Amino acid sequence: MIPLVELAIFGMTGLLLVHAISSRSPQFALIFWLCGVVLGLLREIAMSYLSGLYGYGEFSLKLGAIPLVLLLLWPNLVYISWEWVNNFLKKEYFHEGAMGEHLPLIFLTMMLASLLFESLFHQFDLIQWNIDPVMPFILGAIPLLAPFAYGFTGVVFIKSFKYWWNQPGQTRGMIFSKLIIMQPINILIIMGLLLISNLLIIVVFS
Repeated sequence: MIPLVELAIFGMTGLLLVHAISSRSPQFALIFWLCGVVLGLLREIAMSYLSGLYGYGEFSLKLGAIPLVLLLLWPNLVYISWEWVNNFLKKEYFHEGAMGEHLPLIFLTMMLASLLFESLFHQFDLIQWNIDPVMPFILGAIPLLAPFAYGFTGVVFIKSFKYWWNQPGQTRGMIFSKLIIMQPINILIIMGLLLISNLLIIVVFS
């Protein structure tokens, strides 16, 4: 059953790439997913290996010790959340001001996605969380921190992508280089937000 989960995520990636290429451009799709994969790689290193928040089960395909599908999952989920919110609000996030309506809804959509995917990973023992015993669990299997991790990942990545993509007078190569350089900074922001969230959750529920 585990290979089917991985195949489903690969299939999702293919469909989303086709959508991004047809609705935006091949260059956009390539840059978005490559930057998302870099973010995913750094995120997994930070959350699994450096902070020890969770470990992995028996994934079939890995890049080193990190499951390959998890690298693809993050750009997939951010793209779905972003496009869903665009359709819901009937306006493009990349065309709105800095303080628009999109980011809170993208955050909430990513949180809802966490319930689906974390339940799936738990069912097949693909992710094992190593969380403080005080941390409450949702649906008996998902630590309360997980939806925040998904939400912060989504909004930090898409906000930084929008900022650099919309800068005038740049070639696609320049945009790509700046976005790649930004990903470690994005991870530091995400981990900082998670640290604060974790402390607040522990204080509230202890």
